[in-house]
Amino acid sequence: MVVQTWAFVPTKVNHPWVNVELRVEQGAVLRTSGVPYSAALASLARIRSALQGLGVAWPGKAVTLNVHPACSSEELPFVDVALSLALLAVQGKLDPNLLSKVASTGMLSLEGDLRWPGPPVSHAKSATLHHRQVPEGIALWLGPEHPRARLQFQQEGRAHHLSQLAANVPDWLAHASPSLVSLPSNHASATSPLGWTALQGEGKAKAWLCIAAKHRWPVMMAGPPGIGKSSLARAASHLLGTDRPWLAPHPTGGAAGLLGSWRKGQPLPGAWVLADGGTLFLDEFPEWPKPAREALRHIMETGVLDLHRAEGSARWQSNAWVLAAMNLCPCGQHERGCSCTERERTNYRRRISAPLLERFPVQLDVNGSDLSDCPRTWEECLAWLKETDMDISLAWTGNATAAVTFIHSQGLTSRRLQAHLRKLAEGQARWCNRHEVLEEDVRRGYDVMWMNRSGWLNPSSPPLRDAPSGAYF
Repeated sequence: MVVQTWAFVPTKVNHPWVNVELRVEQGAVLRTSGVPYSAALASLARIRSALQGLGVAWPGKAVTLNVHPACSSEELPFVDVALSLALLAVQGKLDPNLLSKVASTGMLSLEGDLRWPGPPVSHAKSATLHHRQVPEGIALWLGPEHPRARLQFQQEGRAHHLSQLAANVPDWLAHASPSLVSLPSNHASATSPLGWTALQGEGKAKAWLCIAAKHRWPVMMAGPPGIGKSSLARAASHLLGTDRPWLAPHPTGGAAGLLGSWRKGQPLPGAWVLADGGTLFLDEFPEWPKPAREALRHIMETGVLDLHRAEGSARWQSNAWVLAAMNLCPCGQHERGCSCTERERTNYRRRISAPLLERFPVQLDVNGSDLSDCPRTWEECLAWLKETDMDISLAWTGNATAAVTFIHSQGLTSRRLQAHLRKLAEGQARWCNRHEVLEEDVRRGYDVMWMNRSGWLNPSSPPLRDAPSGAYF
């Protein structure tokens, strides 16, 4: 028998909703996944004592506990109530089907009292409940359908003892409204409901961010500070949905914070894994340690990270949309009073190796000179992303094919970049609602590959923002 329910762990800032699965079968073994074994034993000891106070016998069978995302020893007490409800369902005291719609939080005492295992939410390291203060005791929410959802529930129940909770859960569910109101996530800016409507200009960057969001292509934005690169990234993240994860780790976190590490014998996922399904924003990209930057080359292409340590191995998968931002020189004032020497500018750009740059198909120059707006409204962008025309192959005109051949002859020898050029041209054609790729689409695609050209490492040369003139341009 498998019982599923939800727990709320407020100290897990980006993944507070935790899925709890409990399986009982013949035997007398405890198996755990996603929680330290010793912490699971301590939690089950508290729950067993509380159930005895209610006259509920322990199952007396083999128990397999799975918690996802994984919880540490300090976080597991928040899962006590959810686990106790699952055990009550195993013993026939609650309907297992009801628990799939319940999220609970709190720790049990040996007598069955419900306690808040940490400081008040207003002081806890979580902003996901900024709209609702949770007092001492237990708060129970109905839902959610997904562990990363941030939802405001129509019905909320509170209890101070396990017996009260077990008696009231069916009634709370019966009277709960089936409609749930979406709530912006804790990282949403004040302008997030409008997307980038309030952000002036940068129409080209907005259009390409929309195209990249549809295909989950990594994006590199380069330009001086204060122009709006971070604001564009935050707004673009909402193209994926307001309930998707947003992670913007600091470069000082290094490779361990970005990819993952081992702690106390347990694998700890990094920001790339936690951003699965959402957006990973890497600001000040050249300031990240080289091992962290270069490690992205593999995982951005495969979507898989294998972490091998002496204590064991872990494999993580993630479909995070990677957005990065950088200045063009150490002082950040490129083209507007830069005080860096040419050598300093060259060394700064060389921090981003050519193979790493190739992993960013879309490279945007955000310098404040583009005063145009996005050709589509925010609502039209969202509607375009939902269109399912990805599998429709596009025809290539003769001029478009000739333009690609010409660009290849000018030094574009990397097969990865050649593939990028074709898919960027097709993405531009789809953005324009065309079923064939034109020469203009090839030009616009090549225009956002400017950091891969030979002049990128020559700061004294003119900026390479436009496709070169030639037989087809």
